[in-house]
Amino acid sequence: MTGTMSAATTALSATDWSVVWNKWMGLRTETVLPPWVKLPALSSALLEFIEAAQQPGAGPAELGRVVERDAGLTCLLLRHVNSAASGARERVGSAREALVRLGIRGAILYLIGAAMNDVLRASRSRLMDLNGFWCANLERALFARNVAGLLGADGELAFTGALVSDCLLPWLTNSATQTYLRFLSSRQKAPASLIAFESEEFGWNHAEACACLLAGWKFPLDVTCCVLLHHRGLQLLQDTELRGTAAAAVALAGLLPDQLRQEPAGLSALKCLERKWPAFHLETLVRSVETEFEEMNLGITNRFPLSRRLVSTR
Repeated sequence: MTGTMSAATTALSATDWSVVWNKWMGLRTETVLPPWVKLPALSSALLEFIEAAQQPGAGPAELGRVVERDAGLTCLLLRHVNSAASGARERVGSAREALVRLGIRGAILYLIGAAMNDVLRASRSRLMDLNGFWCANLERALFARNVAGLLGADGELAFTGALVSDCLLPWLTNSATQTYLRFLSSRQKAPASLIAFESEEFGWNHAEACACLLAGWKFPLDVTCCVLLHHRGLQLLQDTELRGTAAAAVALAGLLPDQLRQEPAGLSALKCLERKWPAFHLETLVRSVETEFEEMNLGITNRFPLSRRLVSTR
């Protein structure tokens, strides 16, 4: 397993995400989303920035002017780049300087994560504890970033992909409450993965639905593909195109237990991987995740941290 991972890392340093999208999504587009689903909205300023930042030749000066048309977006970017977590030594005072400091790609990934976090916080759910759901999303993102380090993949892409991959679930569970209640009530009798249940009920699943939404927003294709594949689990480690990428790290993080029990066999799969891949040590990864979560000092009580969820799932 170790040799396979090393070879994959070297060979897959420049993944063609358009090929990945066409392979796994085919001709399906945003029409996967049915009209009865209530969808979140993002600010027009952010969408304009994301689209402009992906244009050939886009630079900090031009993109800085796009950001500064929106005071909220400017404050968000400056607060991040001037935070202690970013390691800033000299205070940055303009969006252009922030983009130089973070890099355009780094700024895109940060703003996407921050915006989708706002989407989640603005949602309501009759079925889910949103504080617990938010904490689990962040832990999964930290886990994906740590696994990406083992794979030699893009850690920040893995973090962002994992952070946003389930952001649509609160909206979906509110739009189809009775259907998701059937999933919750069937877990003890005939446990199936959530995406298998959704595919049977709807003809699509939340990974596809969220990926279509992000594609419609013109999000970077690498982020969108990570979201699309986040429930493919160990399957991606067998895929010669993806096994050394951030998408594989996100998919492994998608096997972690959560309050919906989306992947009933997820922990068993991770334990199986642990036996085959010496560098992948689940307990060590969980300790790193919980330490990093605490060091973020978010002022949020994580009442059911990852280590407890792993124990309760066994």
